[in-house]
Amino acid sequence: MLIATLAMTAMLAWEAQQAARSHRATAENVLRDYAKFAAWELSRLGRQQLLNAMNTELGEVQASLKSGGLEAALGTSAPCAAGCGATHTVLTAFSASLPNAEFRFAGAPVDDGVRALLAGAVAEGLRKPQEFTCPTMRVTRINGTPAVVVWRPVHDRNDRLSGVVGFVADLPFVTRPFENVARHTSLLPPSLVPAGGHANEALAVRVSSAGGERLYASADAWSRYEAEDQLTREFDRLRLAVALRPETAEGLIIGGLPRERLPLIVGLLTLTAGLVVVALVQLRREAELARMRSDFVSGVSHELRTPLAQIRMFTETLLLGRVRTAGEGRRSLEIIARETQRLIHLVENVLLFSRGERSIPHITRAPERLAPIVADVVEGFAPLAAARQVRLTTALDETANAPVDAGAIRQILLNLLDNAVKYGPAGQEVTIQLRLQRRTALLAVEDQGPGIAETDTERIWQPFNRLARADDATGGAGIGLSIVRQLADLHGGRAWVERAPSGGARFVVELPDAWASVGADTAAVA
Repeated sequence: MLIATLAMTAMLAWEAQQAARSHRATAENVLRDYAKFAAWELSRLGRQQLLNAMNTELGEVQASLKSGGLEAALGTSAPCAAGCGATHTVLTAFSASLPNAEFRFAGAPVDDGVRALLAGAVAEGLRKPQEFTCPTMRVTRINGTPAVVVWRPVHDRNDRLSGVVGFVADLPFVTRPFENVARHTSLLPPSLVPAGGHANEALAVRVSSAGGERLYASADAWSRYEAEDQLTREFDRLRLAVALRPETAEGLIIGGLPRERLPLIVGLLTLTAGLVVVALVQLRREAELARMRSDFVSGVSHELRTPLAQIRMFTETLLLGRVRTAGEGRRSLEIIARETQRLIHLVENVLLFSRGERSIPHITRAPERLAPIVADVVEGFAPLAAARQVRLTTALDETANAPVDAGAIRQILLNLLDNAVKYGPAGQEVTIQLRLQRRTALLAVEDQGPGIAETDTERIWQPFNRLARADDATGGAGIGLSIVRQLADLHGGRAWVERAPSGGARFVVELPDAWASVGADTAAVA
């Protein structure tokens, strides 16, 4: 029911979101249409003013040519009539007679790039005279400075191509017409212009070359509600872009852009989903916890039942006097002692784990020689290992010292030995190693069992986790390794498992702040 409720809520939220998106997309398309209209209007009006400026200056160059001096066409023009404030300067005037195309220049010198541009234009005009009729401009660079080259064919009285006239001007020649349009001519329908407001205060205008180099920008602000138009080849394919300014774009839509009404719905949906997930997780954790505790109780009961049964059986044997020899009596007492030790080990594990569940356990660290502690534990565990024909071998560094809790170290080693004997094959050899590595003592227990899969090297340290194997009938509470890692962490070290050269598992516990004794019987404080 929780999942069905969440699915229904999600479906309603999705439908609401789709409706809101559709509404907003429609409004944004309207804004883009406004931008397209403004870009088209800028292209139409700017192209007309630019063409007028080209014809005016070309007319002056041609008139100067007839009067015998191109120099008269040079100089700075007055600001445009509409008061746009921009001026441009004719830097160079030139002419050429056809078909020899010998250019004459007056004013600032031009570089080879301009000469090559004009030569190419004349050559193309001679090949296609029917297309070489209108003024043409190109935005280029002369000695690294942006400039505009404008030229037009000249025809004789018989309307035959006879020459070329033109001029080189600075960049404002191109930008001034578009600046004039942007400042003084509304590019949007009058109904969209606020009363008393600037004609194009809602717009940002950019003029760029065909290659994308920005030539003019009315404002730095830009938005995604934009449109672009490109002029023809005669105007060097200038790119004109218009965008609605972000701060004014919403004002062009009646009532503004549709607001997102979904944050609250999405928030409620997220909250609902979170509550459902939390509920499901809690239900799953509760079921998992109940299963793990049931397995824990079952494992502990199984672990307790076996040694208790052994103790009871051999105790009754001794009480009823059923032993035939003193050797059999001693054997019965050894079994009782061994099973009692196993019970003590199990109870200590359960108590340690129980204290760790309720609160953070505490240890008392003191400088200790590690080899005697390890040897004592191995000696005490030997009878339990012998019951499964397991041989214990040690390789201990007698000089290893570290600040440790001796009881915690015994518990760590007992758990690792119990784990190695329990899960390894009968008759195996278990190796206990203690060595120093710089300022760290490494305690390792290596068995000859099946080893630990790479995917399980972290899971085995969690409480109640026991690896399931098809041939495994070994009981256990599943808390031994979790206690090992917990005690290692309390010492400031760590515990991990790796594959042994024999193919089995090698459990390693790292104890920090270790040092080597000066003598075999001396524990020097680090």
